[in-house]
Amino acid sequence: MPKVSVIMAVYNMEKNVRILKKAVASVINQTYQDWELIICDDGSTDHTLQILRHISSKDERLHMISCSQNHGAGYARNMCMRAARGKYLAVMDADDISKPQRLEKQVRFLDSYPQYALVGCNAGMMDSCGVWGVRILKERPDKMDFLRTLPFVHPSIMIRKEVAFKLHGYTQAMTARRAEDYEFLMRLYAAGYRGCNIQEPLILYREDMQSYRKRTYRSRLDECRVRCQGFLKLGILKGNFRYVLKPIIVGMVPAGMMRRIKIRRYGGSIGGNDDRY
Repeated sequence: MPKVSVIMAVYNMEKNVRILKKAVASVINQTYQDWELIICDDGSTDHTLQILRHISSKDERLHMISCSQNHGAGYARNMCMRAARGKYLAVMDADDISKPQRLEKQVRFLDSYPQYALVGCNAGMMDSCGVWGVRILKERPDKMDFLRTLPFVHPSIMIRKEVAFKLHGYTQAMTARRAEDYEFLMRLYAAGYRGCNIQEPLILYREDMQSYRKRTYRSRLDECRVRCQGFLKLGILKGNFRYVLKPIIVGMVPAGMMRRIKIRRYGGSIGGNDDRY
């Protein structure tokens, strides 16, 4: 029985199959080897399902499940959770890369600090040209840190499975499909659980121009609702309603300008080539 279940939701990755294979390879190449990788194809309309079946056939620790239609990442991750056998659940996105010691260091943390329900980490920021910056997160976020932004890089977290099940997993509401990670972690904190960020960039998180352009006005409105409900549960809404509207305000900034702001904030330069990634 593996100690760690890595869960990955995948949708329409045929055109980015090289990226998908690198994400899977980054799990296979971990220094910590007591894991299983559960991949859920969330109703892809291209040849992703066939590609995943081929990939999973090469390693018995890779397990495939699939949905007949697209339900969203929250639904797919819940499917993975129900199939998971591990004590810990490590979230992984299909276009990111876990550095070799990610699982080893996160397992050691959760084994050593039972007071924490989850552990995340800092993240290298990358695009098709390579790594362009590093996002450094607060080591021990509190509930107030949810006002400005999600204080964890979601695909970097490892969570105790028993906690995830007590919270009934991710919301499957259509109105939270672009913010189900935010909703889940605010609900976790509202229930009295806490998390910590290892102060090392143990993942490479993909953020490029496409990341900004796929955020529709509707999805930003939905995030406003998620924020309002989450802040209310956390008891931090009073006097902070301006943060509820942040997604709409940020959405008014052109994608190119937002890109430049992020590059300045995270201290990198676009085009920092690294052939490994």
